[in-house]
Amino acid sequence: MNVLTITLNPAVDKTLEVEGFHVGGLNKVAASRADAGGKGINVSRVLKSLGTDSLATGLIGGRTGDFIIDAIDKLGIDNDFVHLPHDTRTNLKVFDRLTKTITEINEPGPEVQADKFQSLLDKVSLHLRKDMLVILSGSIPASVGVDAYSRLIQIIEAQGALAVLDADGAPFKAAIKAAPFMIKPNRDELIRYFNSALDTEEDLLEAMNHFISLGVKHVFVTLGSEGAYYRSEGCAYRLKPLKIEAHSSVGAGDAFVGGVVHALSCGFDVETMLRYGVASSAGAVTTIGTNPASKEWILNHIRKVELIKLMG
Repeated sequence: MNVLTITLNPAVDKTLEVEGFHVGGLNKVAASRADAGGKGINVSRVLKSLGTDSLATGLIGGRTGDFIIDAIDKLGIDNDFVHLPHDTRTNLKVFDRLTKTITEINEPGPEVQADKFQSLLDKVSLHLRKDMLVILSGSIPASVGVDAYSRLIQIIEAQGALAVLDADGAPFKAAIKAAPFMIKPNRDELIRYFNSALDTEEDLLEAMNHFISLGVKHVFVTLGSEGAYYRSEGCAYRLKPLKIEAHSSVGAGDAFVGGVVHALSCGFDVETMLRYGVASSAGAVTTIGTNPASKEWILNHIRKVELIKLMG
């Protein structure tokens, strides 16, 4: 099964590591790195690590955009972006080695002209194939409009492809109406969508069932260090987290999507798909920056993933 990832607002992710982060004070950098980022690009990197090829597309521009293209070219990830006249954003991640916490400072992204977004819609239509998995992830530049993912999903589904959505806020609300094939909100994103606390397992399952009733086939809710939940029309699972030594949580959600999509593209069964998602996500938090774990690490930990069947 072919995979296409779409990143509307990519970034150069610059990660700084400090020994104790002091707000309002001097912070000396112990280590730093820059990675090609943006949620869809991160998914492509995870897929590449697992041995599944994908085509990465989206909106990119300037010297920072050139950095991203060069980085993913070196990884062997095929790409076909629409180029903008303005620089792609840079996002700053400050990781405190002492507290194991990370502070993120994300830029909004460049202005996107209407003709550039139309060029992307045309490019996506050109690349689409029946049953292709198309990943729509991350934030949207303000100038594009909150209906960007909704418009893309309509094009994707009209050509018989399958949309996987990982977004937040108004773009997520608009896109849900187009009934994507799969969604993966985290708990905070789900709370914002429903404007409700969702404190219990029953609350979460009821919220997930809402999306099933709208036509979404696969619903995941990730809970960080507490694991995740999965719901389809026929079954529901609680996915327990792996016990690991975490380094940074950045990119964990993207790795979860990458693991799930890899399993789907390989035709694996549901429980194997769930294990790939958990193991890929856990592997990502053990690495520096936004790098995925190796295939060997993920395969060694898949068997350790515990699934609790709640229905079906």
